[in-house]
Amino acid sequence: MQSTTILRRLSALLPAIVLIGALCVSFYDPRGLATALSNQTFDLYQQIKPRPSEAQKSVYVDIGPTSSARYGHWPWSRARLAELVDAARKAGAETVVLDMPLPEPDTTSPREALKVWSPLPPEANVTALAAALADLPDHDILLVESLKAGSSVVTLTPGKGVSQNAPSQVTDIADVGGNPLRYAPRYDNWVPTLGRLSRNADGNGAGLPSQRPSDRVRSIPMLANLDGKLFPASTLEALRVHQAAEGYEARVTIPEGAFVISEPAGLAEVTIVGTDNKVQTQADGSLRLYFRSMSQQSTYEAWRIMSDADAFDLNGKIAVIGFSVNGAERTYDTVVGPLPSGAIIAEAIDQIASNAYLTRPAWAQNAELAFLTLIGIITMILVIRKRAGWGFVFMGLSLGAAGYGAWYLFDTEGWLLDPAFPAASLTAIFFTTSLVNRFRIEAETRFIENQMTRRLSSKALAKVIRNPKLIPAQGEQRTVTSLAVGLRGFNVIADRYLEDPVAYTDILNRFFSPLTKTVHDRKGMVDRYTGDTMMAIWNAPLSEPDHAMKACDAALLMREQLDTLNEFLEEDAKRHNLSHIPLSVSIGVETGSAIIGNMGATQSYDYGVLGEPVSIAHYLRHHAINYGPAVIVGDGFKDAVGDKFALLEVDLVSTPRHPDGWRAYALLGDSIVRASPKFRALEDGHRKLFDAYRNQRWDAAREALGHCRGLNGSISTLYDFYEARIKQMENEPPGPNWNGSYYAGRF
Repeated sequence: MQSTTILRRLSALLPAIVLIGALCVSFYDPRGLATALSNQTFDLYQQIKPRPSEAQKSVYVDIGPTSSARYGHWPWSRARLAELVDAARKAGAETVVLDMPLPEPDTTSPREALKVWSPLPPEANVTALAAALADLPDHDILLVESLKAGSSVVTLTPGKGVSQNAPSQVTDIADVGGNPLRYAPRYDNWVPTLGRLSRNADGNGAGLPSQRPSDRVRSIPMLANLDGKLFPASTLEALRVHQAAEGYEARVTIPEGAFVISEPAGLAEVTIVGTDNKVQTQADGSLRLYFRSMSQQSTYEAWRIMSDADAFDLNGKIAVIGFSVNGAERTYDTVVGPLPSGAIIAEAIDQIASNAYLTRPAWAQNAELAFLTLIGIITMILVIRKRAGWGFVFMGLSLGAAGYGAWYLFDTEGWLLDPAFPAASLTAIFFTTSLVNRFRIEAETRFIENQMTRRLSSKALAKVIRNPKLIPAQGEQRTVTSLAVGLRGFNVIADRYLEDPVAYTDILNRFFSPLTKTVHDRKGMVDRYTGDTMMAIWNAPLSEPDHAMKACDAALLMREQLDTLNEFLEEDAKRHNLSHIPLSVSIGVETGSAIIGNMGATQSYDYGVLGEPVSIAHYLRHHAINYGPAVIVGDGFKDAVGDKFALLEVDLVSTPRHPDGWRAYALLGDSIVRASPKFRALEDGHRKLFDAYRNQRWDAAREALGHCRGLNGSISTLYDFYEARIKQMENEPPGPNWNGSYYAGRF
């Protein structure tokens, strides 16, 4: 038994440890393990189905190797950059975004040349040279003029360079629902754009934050906290300037409760005021990128536009100008391949314009954890109880359904749910459970057989021996019918036989033997004997259809099985010149959900049943003597058998768990009795009695009692009981909110 207990615990404990470990990894994400696997899954979604090319709002103009070879290596002079801006506008671009910070004056400008050339030889005419250079156009001014010629946005790079003062020119960002500064990523250093350029541009935004090119870009911040000042992304600025909008609203969600499955605390949405652009963000204010395939992206080489701007139709577009001249060092890893930062910004603009968002619902992690927990537990149960094949099939079907569901939600709603981590975790759980279960089965089979030898009939026991898995070795919830039967008046008889233990036990054996056979014949289980009470259960451990009906048949038969015992007691009383006290039975029956399984100490488990039907059956058996009839049943039993038996209401009992009360009924017979006029008259009389009683119309209740006493088949014990209750209620009124129930307390 000890080995069975250990193996039983191990068969559940080891897989449970794997399950709990998987849940902890998913929830706490150590070293980003769960996030890394989820991101790979979400990347695969995009690779299978890239974002459709619908709203072509922006184009990317790349200063690449060919452009560098034709017009000089990067960095270009501001004059050359101004030429590119002018060419983009000539091609029809309505808004130009410079996706590069320009922090210093252009060293190729004539006025800056002297600083580069210094120190000059003493004999050089510096004054004349400076005057000559002053007559030449300043490159920064040329770029300023180009920016002012139309809508334009300049960029700063967060997370790079040295600490700076926050930019003075920031588009207004109104907060809704909370302070977005608490959630936007904070940067203490950044590379800005030269003041004269940013002041003359229509917008100034944060570009792609500085990071290693090898790190995959899956999202970009829409808002940046620059030393305590909120700054919009260049993506947002491009759309705002392009639509001549004035500012933004940043909506923050702050859950009211501690346990939240709707929305987490953080940024939820950034709206460009006066437009239809409502950017759905993650909690840190970042936009989850949804890329088009490389072939669908609108990328133009800078030299081509500069060579023949009229050949391109950029009419009404946002042109994002960036560079990739240093090859891989200036591109970033993305889902669709390496892209320059400018191309990523252009993709983000088009994504927002097409209203195509990828969202990780707030409930997604909870749903994944719930799925993993539920399927993991069921898989363990199936492997333990139905062998590995059932568990494998169930797990495979569940993972297939989860994978299809996750893909369907991505395809139709843009929701990101991860079936990969649960799949890996469930696989580990399955193999762990299967391995331990092999060692458990043989020892547990012997243990289960020993448990049921004294409880089941020989036929049921043979069935269990052929298939021990029919009886679960661990606790489970099941709907059962519980029957408690005891002797009325046995305490008087018991006093007579206390000094004769042989006769005492003989009386109990004469009582229990026919009752036990009745239970077994109707496919029930004798749970235990306690004093003069026997406890029987139907639908446990073996499933039985119509278990309530079988229990009802048994209860009706038990009423008639005391004749032999009473005859014996009568003869024995005559021999001892004692008065004969005939015995009768009190039976309580209830149907409901209970916990069944092996319970007890580690050294000695015992199969048992616990739950409301057991407690209520005991209560009804104990109080049946007050109601009169031998068999009293509960609400759950009545619901189970319907109108197949003659059930007469006798009480409404409330408990802390059932403050509204549950009804008790006297079982008076089968469906033939129920159809008789005598029963229907009695049923109608009881209906009037309880209507008056529960509405505190005491005189009417007494009148109904008198009427019931005069009916054929009346129950005088019950009516005496209610006479006393009515008198007590008159002396101690229950109050206006009384629902007519008798409060039984906790049992």
